[in-house]
This record gives sequence, C-alpha cells and structure tokens, in this order.
Amino acid sequence: MRWLAAGWTLASTADAFLLFVLLWSAGPQGWSGQQTALLVVAIRLPAVAGGILGGRAVDRFGALPMILLDAVARTILMAALAVTSWGGELQIWIVLAIGAAAGTTAPLSYAAARTLVPRFVGPGALGKANAMLSIGDQLPLLLGAVLTGPALGLFGTGPAFLLPVAMLLGVAAIAVRLRSAEQHLPTTASAGPARRRTRRPPRVIALIALSVVYYFTYGPYETVTPYFVRDHLGSGLGGYTLIWSLFGAAALLTLPLAAGLSRHRPGVVNAVGAIIWGALMIPLAFVHDLPIAAIGFAISGAIWGPYSAIETTALHRWTDPADHGRIFGTQRALLAIAAPLGAAVGALGIDHLSPAAILAISATACALAGLAALTIRDLRRSR
Repeated sequence: MRWLAAGWTLASTADAFLLFVLLWSAGPQGWSGQQTALLVVAIRLPAVAGGILGGRAVDRFGALPMILLDAVARTILMAALAVTSWGGELQIWIVLAIGAAAGTTAPLSYAAARTLVPRFVGPGALGKANAMLSIGDQLPLLLGAVLTGPALGLFGTGPAFLLPVAMLLGVAAIAVRLRSAEQHLPTTASAGPARRRTRRPPRVIALIALSVVYYFTYGPYETVTPYFVRDHLGSGLGGYTLIWSLFGAAALLTLPLAAGLSRHRPGVVNAVGAIIWGALMIPLAFVHDLPIAAIGFAISGAIWGPYSAIETTALHRWTDPADHGRIFGTQRALLAIAAPLGAAVGALGIDHLSPAAILAISATACALAGLAALTIRDLRRSR
C-alpha cells in the first residue's frame, strides 16, 4: 500500500503542479479570462473519455499496466511542453493540445490505484488504506503550491515542467516494481461483457452527485484565487503560495480522521462537511487581510481533508469489486469535468463580478448541495 500511495501521490502532484503553473502564468502571459477558461476546460474535458474508457480498461487489462501507460504517456507530454516553452513563452494552442492529451490519460492512475486497494488489504482495513491513498489527493495541493513559486523563480516557465517529468518517471518505476506483486493478488470475479450489471443503489448515485457539485463549486477557487490574492488581498505569488500551502497542510493533518468517520454514515458525514465548508468560505470571501484569509483557508482544508477517503471507502463497500474500475473511472470522469467547468465559469465571471462575489456564490452553492444530499433517505441511513 505504501508504494501504491507513493505512486498515486507523484502522479497527482504532477497534475496539480501543471495546473498551478499554468493558472499563475495566465496573467503574465497576457491570456484573457476566456482563454484561461478554455485552457482549464481543454485540460480537464478529455478526462471524461479517459475516465469512462480508462476505468473499463482497468477492469479489462489490469490496474498496474494502466498506471504505467499513464506515466509513460504524460512523461513524454511534459517533456514536450518543457521544450516548446523553454524560452519562457507559453503558446496557448500548444499548451491546449498537450494539456488535453495529458488530461486523457491521467484518470487511468486514479481508477487503477483505487481498484487495487481492496486487493492489497482486507475489508476491515479499507478505511486506513484509503486514508493512506488519499494522501495523493491532499498532498499535491500543498506540493503544487509550494513548488510553483520556487520552480518558476529559479528555473523559469519552460524548465519548470521538468519537475513533473521527474515525478512521472518515478510513477513508472513504482508501477514496474509493483507489477510482479500483481501476479500474487486475487483476481476479481468479472464474467466479462456478458455479466449482468446491477442497478446502482441511490446512495451510490447520491454520493457521487454530491462530489460532482462539490467539485464544481470548488472550481472557481482555482481560477479566481490568483485575482483574489492580487486584487482583493493586495498580495503576490508569496500570498498565493501561502494560502494554498496551508489549505493542503491542514487537509493532510485531518486525513487520518477518515478511517474513523467512514465507519459511521459516510453520506451524512460528507454532506455535513460540504455544508460547513460552504458556510465557512462565504464570509471569508470578503476578508481583506492576508493572515486572516490564510487561517480561513487552513480551516477549510481541514474540513476537506477526510472527504475523498470517506467517499472511496463507501464506494468500495457499496459496489461490486469486479466493477471498481468502471465505478472509479466514471467517478473520476465526472469530477474531472466538474471542477474545470466551475473553474471556467469563475474565469468568465471575473470579467463581470469581483473575485469576492464569485467565491461567495460558489461557497453558497456548496452548502446548498450538502443540504440537498441530506434529503436522500438511502444516503442518510446507509452505513
């Protein structure tokens, strides 16, 4: 599990670092709000096909070969991005093409890693194992934020993309290392295309739907936060790095709570978490002081920390193991498009509304999504 968690963390960090660098560089590169929105959608939209088809590929061809495929493909793409932007100028159409290709393969590692968890550990250890794996969901926020400033300052835009190249080479090495262990793992009881697919229970659909809305309302924070930091807080790259670093660090600190929280009613836990997160971020959007905003982001990160691991454990227990590739691939596809669509809406809105107003609207929608989820009876009662 430790090697699997390390591999997923590296794969996710490479993705987060790419997005942080591109979003921060959008302003200095002279890209408009429409171009920034197009960039985010172009990077994330292909994940819909990558997640749906990739999840089925995981069930069909095995998890580790798909992780290796993703690592090799994205290594080549990040190297190409480094070469084409070596002089410091990012050509928007080149970035769009390479980002779209990288977004297509990235869901493979997500679905594959989660499919392997129940095969590495027993049912009683799922909560702890998913908490360990979810380090790869939270740590990249911290690492991506921490590495963006130094990488751009020391190396420049083009050479900075060699960092994700190194990360993805590490993912490939871990996949090769784990490949031999896969031969000793039990196979899932898939009966191929003829196997009858059971109808998803309402709790599964509701839990994933909550996450989709949660990620959509979080999306504007990706594109609007740079404007919020510069125009509203009067800070620069240091302040931007600070608030996201604290968010990621706090999420990591509360991640161990996921194992205990997942033993109760995970749907209720995550719905209430969404309500509290939104309620906290509404007034925070109107804060003008960087230290106070940083503390608020830290608290919001602490609330967010256990969310993904709780959801993953619930889906492991509520669905057929032979279907996990399909489940998590589809889930990743939906989440991968929800966040960038929200980010695109935020980027478009910045031309008409203040950063604070956009963030407040997003936070309100998140809280309402949590309240709506609590109206689903099957989600409330399922343990």
